[in-house]
Amino acid sequence: MSKVGPAVSTEVYLNNQTDQNFSTYDKKDWYGSGNQPLNVPALQTRYFQHLADSNVGSSEGGTVFVVKQDIKLVVVWRNMRDESNKVYIDITTDTNINWNFYKTKLTTSSSHAEATNLGYKATVDIDPNSVTPNLTAKQLTAVIPPVIRYLEVCILPVLYT
Repeated sequence: MSKVGPAVSTEVYLNNQTDQNFSTYDKKDWYGSGNQPLNVPALQTRYFQHLADSNVGSSEGGTVFVVKQDIKLVVVWRNMRDESNKVYIDITTDTNINWNFYKTKLTTSSSHAEATNLGYKATVDIDPNSVTPNLTAKQLTAVIPPVIRYLEVCILPVLYT
């Protein structure tokens, strides 16, 4: 079964289950737009809606949060007309986010992605065919901490009917 129809929006849920406050670092809107939260406090959830470009019928974008000091979490999604939903995730210390790099990675990705770097592991999944899929990203520290720490991102693309 494949997805049919244009996207309406992508619903993004950022669930921070770490003891660190995450702050917005950068964002990218290839198609569509949304106002992401300025921060995601420790042990809290933040939500934003990325509205699709109605002329193209697509929601494609990315968000970057500072996890700790110079460590950044990059999450990108692709909710395109009549195509499978795709995601990509990265953990980096890059000061300048190379969005062309992430666009290339995203276009060749699938509905599942993983990253392990700088003491963190992150995974992200999205239902490739659902017209309203959940996207869930979890970020776990690689070192066993006294409390399990992770970031969960839930992105729900919505399609025009």
